[in-house]
Amino acid sequence: MADTSRTVSHYGTLERKFSQSLERDPLSNPSSKHETSSTKYTREQKLILFSISLANFCSFASFSILAPFFPGEASDMGASDTMIGFIFGWFALVMFVSSPIFGKFLPHIGAKFVYVAGEGVCGACSIIFGFLNKLDKGTEFVVYCFLVRGVQALGAAASATASYAIIAKFFPDNVSTVFGLSEIFTGLGYMIGPPLGGVLYQTGGYTLPFVLLGGITLLACFCIACTLPHETGNSSQESGSILRLLLMPATWLTLLCVLTQSIAFSFLDPTLANHLEQFNLNTTEVGFMFLIYSATYTLSAYFWGWLADKKDICKLLMIIGNIGCGAAFLYIGPCPLFNIEQNLPVVVFSLAFFGLSCGCAFIPSFQDLISTAIWYGMPDDLMTYGVVSGVYSGLFSLGSFIGPTAGAALVEKHGFDWTTSVFSSMYFGLAFLFVVACLFEYRCGRGRAQSIQTPKEDENINVFEEDREAIESIFKADRVI
Repeated sequence: MADTSRTVSHYGTLERKFSQSLERDPLSNPSSKHETSSTKYTREQKLILFSISLANFCSFASFSILAPFFPGEASDMGASDTMIGFIFGWFALVMFVSSPIFGKFLPHIGAKFVYVAGEGVCGACSIIFGFLNKLDKGTEFVVYCFLVRGVQALGAAASATASYAIIAKFFPDNVSTVFGLSEIFTGLGYMIGPPLGGVLYQTGGYTLPFVLLGGITLLACFCIACTLPHETGNSSQESGSILRLLLMPATWLTLLCVLTQSIAFSFLDPTLANHLEQFNLNTTEVGFMFLIYSATYTLSAYFWGWLADKKDICKLLMIIGNIGCGAAFLYIGPCPLFNIEQNLPVVVFSLAFFGLSCGCAFIPSFQDLISTAIWYGMPDDLMTYGVVSGVYSGLFSLGSFIGPTAGAALVEKHGFDWTTSVFSSMYFGLAFLFVVACLFEYRCGRGRAQSIQTPKEDENINVFEEDREAIESIFKADRVI
């Protein structure tokens, strides 16, 4: 009888241990880690958010200041129009190639070091770029433009990849919200950069815009180094697998969504101005048209991020956003298949609606990509954040390269209206694929792979040994009874 009591007591202990292990085990409750989304940030999180926002604003302002005056200056220095276009596209192409590499080795180097070093390189290269007009005209000028712009792209890839990983690491419950907030300052940098660059160019010539914005970026780099928490890389930690992420079918549509949003957004840069010539707008009014969709995207970014975190509806937002982008491009063209009158108010409204829809589709994509990767077996640590951030940044950069080059070629051959119709079909098709994929997951269930993170071996041995002894005691008690 005493043995039976001890056995029952031991069995109760086993049952409590099993219940506790279920609570600790993320596989038993996938949403347990992020089941609540709090918007109350700690002091450390606020400093990190300030650093990322400041760096994004300064960096993207320095990237975009050359748009209003560099083509004319480069032409005077002997660069052809084709070569000028490649100088712009070269930046995005280098980022596409280097971002996944930085993401893969981010755990070894440390996110803070990669972020600070990348921002420092961007600021220094911006200052150097301001003195390239002192070189000889022709080949020397073009070669050094490619060289400096390429090194600056390496710095941009490093800082962008590290910033995404830092957001995922320090804001696990509010990834989309913080990402949307950082995109506000990214958009402000892009919007303020060109007009500020034009004013500075008229005031102090070619060198002043680059030196001033580069100096501000270096100052922001110093602030980041002081405010971000200290972190060292772990050389013994295993690098993340880019191939493993890309072989997950559940990530394909999200990655495609990132690519298409980047393509469409950058496609309008070289093509929209010529399309607006039919409305007889002056240069200032054309600039305002570019500002419309950038402003609506920037101002709505935080809302979409907050909504994605609050309601956990990343996939639904991406579906709605892609449908909205498809509808917007139907009217921006407008599509020749429909009897849509070309008038300025329709174009203005369509551009504003495109900015809103683009934010709706793009902002939740980073959170969805991370949660999908973890759900299908990748570890919830900096290794995964680095890989996801690198692939994410690389695809966005690839879209920034494809949009202006392939888009301009399509417009030249088929016209603006048919090209925007192709983009519209692409968005509607992507939304349809998202719906099919979501229905498939709902119908068949999302199979989750076993995470590579496992408990310590000694702990496993002890737990299994205790369980075995408890089960044997139960059987012995049954035989005694």
